[in-house]
Amino acid sequence: TRAAAARVRSSSRARRMASCCARGAGKGAGRGAAGRATRAATGAARPPDPHSRARPEITEITRDHHPRSPEITRDHHPRLDAYDPYFLDDPALQSGKERMVLNLPGLVASVLPYVRPRALKAQLNEQWALKHQWVSRGLTLSKIRAAKASLLEWVLEANCEVSTAALAHVYFERLVLRRVVNKANRKLVAAVSLSLAAKWNEPESLGTLLAAVERHYSIPRATVFRSEFSAYAELAFDLRLEPGDIFPHFSRLLTQAERTPHDYLGEANFAEFQAEFLEPPADD
Repeated sequence: TRAAAARVRSSSRARRMASCCARGAGKGAGRGAAGRATRAATGAARPPDPHSRARPEITEITRDHHPRSPEITRDHHPRLDAYDPYFLDDPALQSGKERMVLNLPGLVASVLPYVRPRALKAQLNEQWALKHQWVSRGLTLSKIRAAKASLLEWVLEANCEVSTAALAHVYFERLVLRRVVNKANRKLVAAVSLSLAAKWNEPESLGTLLAAVERHYSIPRATVFRSEFSAYAELAFDLRLEPGDIFPHFSRLLTQAERTPHDYLGEANFAEFQAEFLEPPADD
């Protein structure tokens, strides 16, 4: 008798659960069907999945027209006709905010504590963003420096001239100043800058450098060629640069490559280089 009663209770409990599941499924199906019917009638698209991230395909270079914040004035952005090689990427910006200044008798010293690389990277990006508020959101100092470091790596790998990388750095920074570069297209703009620099400085190395771009960045050379004219137009159709614009980048790149100007240029070329850049001008 007890076993029979237990079987009856178990059977009734199972029937209630099945009934609840059936009602829930019916309501869910009804809501799903009603939602599909409503979207079909109104032509509304299905809402996007917030967890899905579609990778954008960069096929062209366009200028970033973002609304200007009321706190940002034009004084924060330099004149486009006057290029300063130290304005965008100041090599002195290497330390974070943690600094202790000791004012001793006859001596002023700064103590920089150890900061984890990730924290230091975030602090440098924050300092740079506060100084350059006009830059496209998402573009940081670390991303700019990483793109420029890649250009030097490819030039050294292809055994090309360091001056080609220096030219590419200037073109890349000028495009950043033109608000052309953003987080999504920075690699493409760097590749286009290198292509223009190679065509201007050493055309015979263009194929080798584009092969390095395809190997490291997975950007086909057809995409680089298709984007060249847009970058060339943003550069005012003028690839000529003043020696004073190139020399700071050239000097920094030689330091990063652990080379000296004398060893890299040779005796004859170094004498001309020294007279042009290193020796102070004679007083009249």
